[in-house]
Amino acid sequence: MIPAAESSGLPVGGQIRRGRKAHQQSSPRWEEGDSSRSSGPFSISKSSVPKLFQDVDWSKSAVGSVASWSSELRHSSRFLLADTSPAVLFWGESSCIIYNEASLQFLGKNHPESMGKSASSVFTQIWEGQLADKISKQRRTRRTETCTGTRLLIKRDGHLEETYFDWKLIPITDDDGEVKGSYGIPSDRTQETICARQNDCVQRIVRYTGTANDMTQLWRTLLNGLGYDNTDIPFALLYSLDEQLGITAALDEPSYLCHLEGTIGVDAHCLVEMEYMDLSCDINGFAPIMLKSLRSDSMMILEAGDPSLHKLFHGLGLNGQDLPCGQFAIVPVKDAGNTAAFMVVGLNPYRRYSSLFCEFLQLIADVVAPQISRVRLSEEVARHNELAKRAQLDRRRSDMRFSLFAERSIVGIALISAQGKILYANDAWYKFSGLSPADQQDLSWLDSVVPEDVELLLEWQKKVLSEHQGGTFQIRSKEPFRRGHMASDYRTGLCACYSDLDETGEVESIMIFVVDISELKWTEQQLVSRSKALENSEKQWRNYAEHCPLGICRTDRNGYIQYGNNAWRSFYGFGPDDVPDIPQPWLPWVREDYLQPCKDFFARLQQRPSLDSVEFQLVNKTYTISGGDHTVTNGAYVVATGFSHTTEDGTIDHIDFWVTDISGQKMAVKVLTDKVDEVTRSKTQQERFIDLISHEIRNPLSAVLHCSEEIIDSVKRSSNTLQWVFDEKLAPDSSLSSRDYLRKQISSALDAAHTIVYCVQHQKQIVDDVLTVSKLDSDLLVVSPVPVQPMALVRSSLKIFKTELKMTDIKLAVAEDDSLFKLGLDWVLLDPNRFLQIVINLITNAIKFTKTSKIRNIDVTVSAMTHRPLEADLGTDFVPQRYSPITPVSATGALTDLKDTTRPQEDIFLAFRVKDTGKGLTKDEKARVFNRFAQASPKTHIEYGGSGLGLFISRQITEMLGGEIGLSSQPGLGCTFAFYVKTQKCEIPRRSSVSTEPVVKLSRSLSLTADGTPMPSEEEIEGTLVITPKCPGSPPHEASPLKVLVIEDNLVNQKVLCKQLRNRDFIVEAADHGKDALNVVRNIYKDAPDRRSYFDVILCDIEMPVMDGIEFTKEIRRLEAAGELVGHVPILGVTANVRSKQVSGAIEVGMDGVTTKPYRIEELITNIDGVCSKK
Repeated sequence: MIPAAESSGLPVGGQIRRGRKAHQQSSPRWEEGDSSRSSGPFSISKSSVPKLFQDVDWSKSAVGSVASWSSELRHSSRFLLADTSPAVLFWGESSCIIYNEASLQFLGKNHPESMGKSASSVFTQIWEGQLADKISKQRRTRRTETCTGTRLLIKRDGHLEETYFDWKLIPITDDDGEVKGSYGIPSDRTQETICARQNDCVQRIVRYTGTANDMTQLWRTLLNGLGYDNTDIPFALLYSLDEQLGITAALDEPSYLCHLEGTIGVDAHCLVEMEYMDLSCDINGFAPIMLKSLRSDSMMILEAGDPSLHKLFHGLGLNGQDLPCGQFAIVPVKDAGNTAAFMVVGLNPYRRYSSLFCEFLQLIADVVAPQISRVRLSEEVARHNELAKRAQLDRRRSDMRFSLFAERSIVGIALISAQGKILYANDAWYKFSGLSPADQQDLSWLDSVVPEDVELLLEWQKKVLSEHQGGTFQIRSKEPFRRGHMASDYRTGLCACYSDLDETGEVESIMIFVVDISELKWTEQQLVSRSKALENSEKQWRNYAEHCPLGICRTDRNGYIQYGNNAWRSFYGFGPDDVPDIPQPWLPWVREDYLQPCKDFFARLQQRPSLDSVEFQLVNKTYTISGGDHTVTNGAYVVATGFSHTTEDGTIDHIDFWVTDISGQKMAVKVLTDKVDEVTRSKTQQERFIDLISHEIRNPLSAVLHCSEEIIDSVKRSSNTLQWVFDEKLAPDSSLSSRDYLRKQISSALDAAHTIVYCVQHQKQIVDDVLTVSKLDSDLLVVSPVPVQPMALVRSSLKIFKTELKMTDIKLAVAEDDSLFKLGLDWVLLDPNRFLQIVINLITNAIKFTKTSKIRNIDVTVSAMTHRPLEADLGTDFVPQRYSPITPVSATGALTDLKDTTRPQEDIFLAFRVKDTGKGLTKDEKARVFNRFAQASPKTHIEYGGSGLGLFISRQITEMLGGEIGLSSQPGLGCTFAFYVKTQKCEIPRRSSVSTEPVVKLSRSLSLTADGTPMPSEEEIEGTLVITPKCPGSPPHEASPLKVLVIEDNLVNQKVLCKQLRNRDFIVEAADHGKDALNVVRNIYKDAPDRRSYFDVILCDIEMPVMDGIEFTKEIRRLEAAGELVGHVPILGVTANVRSKQVSGAIEVGMDGVTTKPYRIEELITNIDGVCSKK
């Protein structure tokens, strides 16, 4: 990018030159007698063209070898080479050309290959239709021909340049007068042609723009004129410029808004983004260049590669190869010395920018400038005429409105002459002065005031007449003031007078405005009288401020303390006399991250009178609340409210502050926020847990369905096989005997049955975990310690994993630490159920994550200590405790009393550690595994199953038993889980019959093998299959089978249960609900001769329609108590509700026992035997 003047070397301006500039060109001469080329037919100099002439192999050209040349060709060639002016010889039918040194200026890159070539291959641009036609005509006429305006593109300085030549073609004839060739003399007419074209464009612009009546037409006609010369100006953008002062801009930094008025050579719709530009702030495109042109008051030239044009080319969809121009000019168009528009002009691609082009563009700007002034003047005149009409109309309306305003105004308005005579006054003025409008002609404004104020009016009248300045002052009228309890002998008014000047600047009249301030004046007097009372009360208010619980202080505008009460000083620990004498002395007591807001708060109060506030935290101070066992600590916060007071000149005089302790509110917000976050996390965990439980329950149900179908198919095939056996037919599979085929079908049915049992037990385990968590949340979990042998308890519990360990090839090693023997730890007080619940959870997890590893080892270590174990003792990191140990109670809820069985000794801490070789855990996974509904990762449930409650339950039970649980793990190196519980040594129980077996019945869900099938029993692993002719659960009284009434509303469960009982030789009756069962009992007992009980036991579901189990039991017991039923019939409740409240409620209404679903049939028969034996 270069300024136009620098590029051309000439000042911008002037007119296009009308004549051709003489250029002195030096052409080489051939010198006669040059011995260096004496062998040739010509004696010429060693200039480049003559040397080339001698080096050309003319025999290969159309003119033939030099020796065969005619004398005309020889003489013409010698003359041509000696000519210092450009000349070209066209010879022969093919117009073979020979040229001299001066012709190189238009041959360009065609030299030296053009020597001896056909003219059609050299002058391709001007040959056909121009030179060829003229030479052809010359051969016929034998006269000199001229060819004007031939346009030739010549590459100069790396650019194609447009040139124009006139050719004079002189015929060369032989002795017979036949034309053999043409001697072409070109004359350069480039500048004359371009000047004529540009002058024509300028003239058209002058004519077109002269017809414009407004600026829109002017811009359009200017573009029409520019579009005429599409050779010199193939591309143009016209932007009008509007110089404005923005609201926030400085006076010396106006805003230059540009609007795209039109384009040449491009669709304006492609430049929507560039339709408007603000030169003062736009930094993209060529706006900065236009701003530079505006400020430098000069034309700017841009090359096509200038970065400022990239946005323009991008909007046009052009790249470097598609550009219409190689150079662009930013041309300011002025009006009366100010830039009115910019032309972004794409220059002729075949003419580089020069002084001639500069003059052309400047001339366009110069001829448009007066047209802009003319059009703007015309628009301004029209606008002024319109404004004058509007002003006249507005004046009339204003006079009318003023009259209405004056009459209705409560302000007294009067117009007096220079001598003080009343010219006009409204009703409000007459009311204030007490004068009558009827006497207006004889009234002076001096008559409206008390005699004491006459001199004041004369003084102001003189001042207005002499200085032409007005002002305000107070006057008193003769009219008394009366309003309620307020009274005065005169009215007081606030008077303002201003001069009304005529066209010559002399005072024509004086305008008077009076506002009745009698009431305010009376109030002012009252305020003065009460000021003393207020001063006396100031002392009382200061005393109030000293004892106010809010911090109150006052500072000057710079922040130096002028006053601070006791409460304010207490916030920062200041004494009555030791407040630092520094600006804003409270800043050292503000926490660093609140420091800047406090400074900004004070700065705002320093700048303008306003009410503002800021909150900040104090350093080295805390706010603590305690509730129960929890203590919450938060920072000490205060809110400071400040108000600036100003002096009469508007500067800030002092600032008052009120400081309030909001630590309590901040603490409440913190507590509530923590609770909300906790509730949100709990809700998210519960939702995830519900999804997990749904998955864990629905999946086994699908397996139960499929396995039931498999059992049905197996039984059907077995039945068919038996039929074939009886019919002495072959089995369906001829490769197997009928016995083997039956065994295969029975094995398939047993396998499906095992799967069903696994699915049911898995679902039961999920439900048990959920119920355990519910009991923990409700503090209903009972801890009942009894004397146990810890190692016997551990070893017996590990037996339930025997089958699974064998199938998964896992080696389980149990080690007794020496501490057990050193402490003589044989019997301890411990709740075996809770202890084993933790042990089974840890062993189950270890097996789950180890069975897929290459190395499958699980090491269990049991130890004991007299002190509370440290993390280093067990090699794990303990989980932070959340719960406090609970007081051990018995199963009935009373405190455990063991004095009759054992005598507790010192406290012992029993530790249990499980180390596996599984996949291990990452740091993030370790932080989650002990949380409610949490597993190591979302993939853990997919890969290993589970509810995410086992370790959470273990953690809570451990802490309830006075211990801690923890783990250590690294990815790929397995995990080590360890926990300890607080217990006590005790003596061997006094009862000799005490068994050494654990007092808890172990129960655990079956596991799956590697291929997904349920783990078989130990007998099946050893290859035994027990087939008994009679079910093991047959009732003991074979002579008299038990009679059972089954009450179940679910017909499927009813059918299955009745079938199972009948298979075990029970006599079964069924009822759908309690009312139906009650009718059955009444009917059967009614027919009994002794009215004794017919049924040995009643199995009753609790949740049923029509009449539930509770109501049914109440009715049976009522009938028994009333004697309508003889004896006592045992009722065994069957329910899926396992909460203690539901179970105890069933017992209280008269049930003899409760069995929870799901259950195995053997367990149910055992419970039936139990309640029947009590009968």
